[in-house]
Amino acid sequence: MNRLLLPLLLLLLPAAACQAPRGGLSWTGANAPESQPPPPRTPAPKAPALDLLDRTPRPDPASLPPMLTGRNKPNGPAMRFRQAVPPETPAFVPRTLDGLDLFIADALEEGWLAFYKGRCGSLGAVCAYRAVLLADDGTQRWNLDLNRFLQGTRYVEIQDVRYHAGRLYFNEACATYAGEVQGQCSWLVCLDPDAEEVAWRTPPLTSNNIFILHDGAVLAGYGFTAEPDALYRIDARTGKITARADLDSAPQYLEVLDGRLFVVTYQSLYTFAL
Repeated sequence: MNRLLLPLLLLLLPAAACQAPRGGLSWTGANAPESQPPPPRTPAPKAPALDLLDRTPRPDPASLPPMLTGRNKPNGPAMRFRQAVPPETPAFVPRTLDGLDLFIADALEEGWLAFYKGRCGSLGAVCAYRAVLLADDGTQRWNLDLNRFLQGTRYVEIQDVRYHAGRLYFNEACATYAGEVQGQCSWLVCLDPDAEEVAWRTPPLTSNNIFILHDGAVLAGYGFTAEPDALYRIDARTGKITARADLDSAPQYLEVLDGRLFVVTYQSLYTFAL
C-alpha cells in the first residue's frame, strides 16, 4: 500500500467506527465506541433525594420484572423510545399523516392523542414530528408541527410524548452522546397546545427514553453509555425539579403501582416511595 495513504486510512478508521446507524440510532453497551467525547460537566440540579425503598439485581435484561404490566412502554424496555398504537385505536385516527407514520395513539378523556414521526433523513438529521388531539367524533382540536418547538438542529429526537390537563409534554432527547452536542439535549418540554407556546423547559440532560405523569408530577430520567444516570421528579405545572436519585444505568421503564415508583435500569429494579 502507498505509504502516504496508510496514515490517512488510520486517521479515518475511528471516525467511521463511531458512526451510528442510519436514522440516528444510538450506540449502547458493548457496541459503544470508546473514543466518544465525555459529556460536558453540567451541575446536578439542587433537589432533595427520592426515598429509595429497595434495589434488586435484574436477572433478565430482555424482559420486565413479572410484577410490572409494561403498559407505559408496550414496545419493550430495550427500545430507547415509546411506540404504542393499541388495537382499539379508532379508524378516525389516521395511520399516516402528511407522509408521517402514526407512532403513538393514547386514549384520553378528551379523545385521542396521535403522535406522528417520519422523514428522518441522514445521520444526525432531525425527524419530522407532529401531534394531533382528536375528539371522540374524529374532529381535530389541534394539529401541531412539533419541530417548531425544538431547540436542537442535529442529533435530537422526541422519544416520548404525553398529554394531560390541557398540556402536551415531550422530551427533546439526545440521539447520540451528549458530548457530540455540547450537552444541549434531553430537555423535558411542556407545551400549551392551544396557545402554541412553550410553558417551560427543564435543564438539559433531564429526560430521555420514556417518562410518566403521576399526581401533579412528571417522573423522568436521563442516562446513556458512560454518562451520569439519574431519575427526576418534576413539578408538572412549573417544570421545577423537586427531587432526584442517582441510578446505576439509564432508566428503561417506569411504572407506579400501589403508591410506589418502580424504575427499571439495565442492571437493576429500583423501588421508590412516592
